[in-house]
Amino acid sequence: MVRVALLAAAAMLPLTAVPAQEPLVTTPVPTTPIAGEFTLAAVGDLIYLRPMLATLEARSPDMVRLLRGADVTFGNFEMTVLDLATTKGVAQAESGGTWILADPGVPEDVAGLGFDIVSHANNHSTDWGVEGMAETGRRLTDAKLVWSGTGPSMSAARAPRYLDAPKGRVAIVSATSTFTPMSRASDGYGEVAGRPGANTLRTVRTALVSAEQLETLAAIAAKSPLRTDGRKGDAVTLFGNRFAPGATGGKHLDYRYTMNAADLAANLRAIRQAKQNGNFVIYSVHNHEPGNDFQEPADFAIKLARKAIDAGADAYMGHGPHQLRGIEIYKGKPIFYSLGNFAMMNNSLDVVAPDMYDQFGVDPESGTVPELLQARNTRAFSDPNLYESVIAVSRYSGGQVSEIRLYPIDLGVEIKGADRGVPRMASRAHGDRILERLRTLSAPLGTTIRIENGVGVIRLVPAGGKPN
Repeated sequence: MVRVALLAAAAMLPLTAVPAQEPLVTTPVPTTPIAGEFTLAAVGDLIYLRPMLATLEARSPDMVRLLRGADVTFGNFEMTVLDLATTKGVAQAESGGTWILADPGVPEDVAGLGFDIVSHANNHSTDWGVEGMAETGRRLTDAKLVWSGTGPSMSAARAPRYLDAPKGRVAIVSATSTFTPMSRASDGYGEVAGRPGANTLRTVRTALVSAEQLETLAAIAAKSPLRTDGRKGDAVTLFGNRFAPGATGGKHLDYRYTMNAADLAANLRAIRQAKQNGNFVIYSVHNHEPGNDFQEPADFAIKLARKAIDAGADAYMGHGPHQLRGIEIYKGKPIFYSLGNFAMMNNSLDVVAPDMYDQFGVDPESGTVPELLQARNTRAFSDPNLYESVIAVSRYSGGQVSEIRLYPIDLGVEIKGADRGVPRMASRAHGDRILERLRTLSAPLGTTIRIENGVGVIRLVPAGGKPN
């Protein structure tokens, strides 16, 4: 009887105790690129505030065919989509510059144009609060658009999202380095719940000045009552700004950026996971740094893009400064430092947040909304470069880009009224000027752009399959 009891007790042990196990050793998961030919069309910022599908089909059929003709089409969805009659979203005390508001029909319209996958991480993600951000996400999903970059927590905002396309599984990870303080998402910890928001990539900016200028700033900082001000090593902090020696004597101040190490590591891990669970990865980054007037990317953007490719990204999609920046090919993968604007319809609203009147010192009873927007856009968005861009169509073969074709578009800087900022294919002469500028911006990055029959062409592998 004793033996039977012992055997019975032994048989029950696995049910009541888990035996110790050797720790698992994890190794990288093999990845599989999309086989055969694959095309990705990409544009920059969609500030596309009203449904215009029928108009664009009639006016710009060639442009619509380009967007619809790719296997997958990408853009940055830089707006909040709300029905003001029913939404719980309200205009926040801080915005990404203005409170961008799009018609509820826009997501379906964007999908109808041919877009499949979009980023939602940018400096306007929470213009209308996290409620407006979440409502926008729901409307994107309802329109069958795959999107990433915002969510109910940082883990959700940073997570890859996937499009199961006919030729393979396409993943997107989206981040923004330009953001309002309130828009940064956070994970929960203990009893503290997670915070909705965007996947933000924090940076620290240092302005580079001459040694003489640094001494002047240090003398001022020494008299500041703020504990954060003063000289620390070879840098000086003054009124929240950091300065260090290293001026180059150029037209503008030069800046050096340091990325937050934890943010960078988490983004690279998300890219690696996206590649392991997919066949193709888009890494989308919204950044205005160093500023909208700069045509060259910030130093950190170059480092980030290359690290993203090393982690598994097949394309780096930059946007934010509202104008084109150069294109780099790194390890056979394209880096678009900025694709500018695809649409900038920010002068055709009927309602704006009341804060906008305060921002520009205008009496809301003194005129119409279009009059306010026209004055604001004349001041802030009159540079013709902001109304010139391209649709980039990248052709991949066996996981490597073989050719990129750049189709110039014109948003009509000379147009007045509601049609300003609406995209169309550029005329031949105008398009060649756009491509010449992009060629000049890309040359320092080692990229050669040929202009062939009004189209920019980056050719890595010719038809014969041998490198140039």
